[in-house]
Order: sequence, then C-alpha cells, then structure tokens
Amino acid sequence: MSLWAFRFLLWYICVLLVQPQNRFTFLWPLRIANLSFLIATGLHILSCLEAQKPLLRLGPATLMAFALLFFATLSQHFGVYQISPAWNPYLDIIVKNSLLLIMVEVMVTSIQRVWAVQITSLFCTLWWIKGGLRLSAMGATYSGDRLMGAAVSMIENPNGFAYMMCVFLPLYLYAYQQARHKWEKWFFLACALAAVWIIFETGSRTGLVTLIAIGVFLVPYYGRKHFRALLLITAVLVVMFPMTGEKNRERFRTIPQSIAAFFGGASKGKEPMTMMTQDEQSAEERSEKNKHTWALIKENLLFGVGINPDSSKYVDRYPMASGQVHCEILMAGRQMGIIGMGLYSGFIILIFIQGWRIRKQAVGWPALRDLGWTFQLQAVAFAVGGSFSPGPWNPVMMILAGLSSAMIRLVHEERVDLLASTTAA
Repeated sequence: MSLWAFRFLLWYICVLLVQPQNRFTFLWPLRIANLSFLIATGLHILSCLEAQKPLLRLGPATLMAFALLFFATLSQHFGVYQISPAWNPYLDIIVKNSLLLIMVEVMVTSIQRVWAVQITSLFCTLWWIKGGLRLSAMGATYSGDRLMGAAVSMIENPNGFAYMMCVFLPLYLYAYQQARHKWEKWFFLACALAAVWIIFETGSRTGLVTLIAIGVFLVPYYGRKHFRALLLITAVLVVMFPMTGEKNRERFRTIPQSIAAFFGGASKGKEPMTMMTQDEQSAEERSEKNKHTWALIKENLLFGVGINPDSSKYVDRYPMASGQVHCEILMAGRQMGIIGMGLYSGFIILIFIQGWRIRKQAVGWPALRDLGWTFQLQAVAFAVGGSFSPGPWNPVMMILAGLSSAMIRLVHEERVDLLASTTAA
C-alpha cells in the first residue's frame, strides 16, 4: 500500500508539471491533480496505520513547511491590508505546495525513491522541451524574437520558461553522468543543449543570468570529471548563440545596464520613460516595484500586508507595489513580512546545505555525491532566477526541499547500516 501511495504521489507531480488539462480540456471537471493527491494521502494513512509507522517525518523541510502554513494563516487573518480571510489563489499555492513537500519527505523512504521523484520530474519536462522546440521551429514569438512559454501554467511566459529550464538543466546533466548506455548519454546531453537553446530563444535576461551563475559553479566541476563533455557543450554553445534571433541578442547585451537599473543605479533610469526602449522601461519599472515593495514591507515588517492584500489601501503611497513584483523574496515579504522572506530564503539554503552534506557523507558513492551536487546547482538557479521572478513557493522548489531533507537522513542511515555490517563481519 505504501508503494501505491508513492505511485499516486508521482502521478500528482506529473499532472502538476505537465498540466494535461490545459491541452485536453475535458479533464478539467475530473480534478485529476486533487484526486491523485487525495488518493496518495489516503493510501499513505492506511499504510502507516497497518505498519504502525508515524504519519509524518519531522525533518527540517517539513518543520519549515509547517512554519510556512502557520505564518501564512496568521497573515491571512491579521495582515493589515488583507481583503478577507477567505480562500484565495495565493493561499491555495502555499497550502498545496507545503502539503506536497510534507508528503514527499515522509514517502521518500529509500534512495531509490529520491531518484524516482527526480527522474519522474525530468521526464515530465520533456513535454516542455518538446513544446519549446516546436514553438521555436514555428516562429511562435511572444514579443519580437522571444519564444513563447509552453501551455503549462508554471511556464506561461518566456521568463518563466527560461527560469525552469535553468532549474532542470543540472538534472539533465546528472542523468547524462549516470546513464549506462551511450544512446542514453547522448539523449540526456541533447536535452541539456535543448534547454540552453530554449533559454537563448526566450530572450530572457533572467534566464541568461541564471545560466551564467550555474556555469560558474558547473565549469570547474565538469572540467575535472567530464572534460570532453564540457568541450563538446562549449563548442555547441559557441555555434548555437549566433543562431539566436538578433532581437534576443540585443536584449542580452543590455543585461549590465538592466541589472544596474534593477538595483536602482542605472543612469538611463533617469531619462523620461518615453525616451527609453521597451527593455529599459521594463528594467526601470522592476526597479521601482522593488523600491516601493521594500518600503511597504518595512512599514509592516513582521507579518507583511496579507497573503492577498487590497492594493487600494496603499497604492496612493506605493503605486508600484501593487500586482506582481518580479522578485520572489520581496513577494514573500509583502505577503508575510520578514518572516516570509526568512522562510523563502530558508528553503533555498536548505536545498544547498543538504546537497553539500550529501556530498560530504556520500564518500565512495559517486551517484549520490553527484546528486548532492545537482541539488546545490538547482538551489543556485532558484536563488538567482527567483530574484527576477514573481512566484515564491514554487512547487519544484518545495519538492526539492523535501527530497534533499529526506535524502540526508537516508544517506546517514545507509552509512550506519554499512558500518554495522562491516563491524559484524
């Protein structure tokens, strides 16, 4: 029964990442995601009762998820500008993704299940890659040369598409490292290169900055262990980048000044908006949104202004703090103040630190050590890409937090068992 509960959890992750109901609309009334999660939860409870096992594992990720649920509830009821305590889309995201994290940590009871979740997620994103390559071939653009997002709610725009490709790129490379057959290696390497091509074609400066940040960590590691693969990837990228649309390359050239404008130091930010290009206006607006949102957070530092605030209550003072803010930590701060910012940062730090601990403890287990490195690279992608994206409490981030938290316990148990068997022998 435990195995069937885990299988339904994997199916829930598939539905979450692929969103088949967007393509096959007859699935909407069936609520296949909610149904899958409820069945997984029910089977898990029955399995625990039958085997007399605890329903929860209070690992670091689960404790943080409970803290998130607690403070989200407080903000929902006591946020100074909260519209009402009724259920809303923002609370829906927090509750569902927190419960997903909790279920991942308790159901992942073996290292094989860690791999199962990661590889299931990987194969789900093949739908994204297929959509990106097909849209690129058809010339389906969002603005100028920018590739549209695939028909998935998580990646419905170019920035979100590039961001998620950066998050999964380390996983494609991990699968390439672990593949046993040559054709498998070529397949996963092709997936990694396709992900980079999609990042280029989206024209997303967020995606390119995140890709560069990952590369800073990746190149020294691959240079030592996979030198030929690194040379091949570099050669392909050198050929690939000039093939990107000219308007996208123009956007990439504005990255330094856009970053300066984002943090409030761009000289062009002082020009009238009518004299700026579209990209400069975008950077200036994001800079103003950041400033106004941070000022609003400082006024309500402890609990924020509410999970779903009424912006009319503060728009006269901070007009740019309404709507979506393209910085996940500031969105978390607007919702739950400094507590929300701490929790959001905590999940990313947890993934990175647990990945580091896995690498240290999995000495002699190359596959596990490399998976710990993959967690660290994905944490870097969240830290950098999330600085320019509007959606905190991303389900992929929560899945990885639960996985890394469960895996460090499993690696420790494996070491204890190995030591015990060696001593007995």
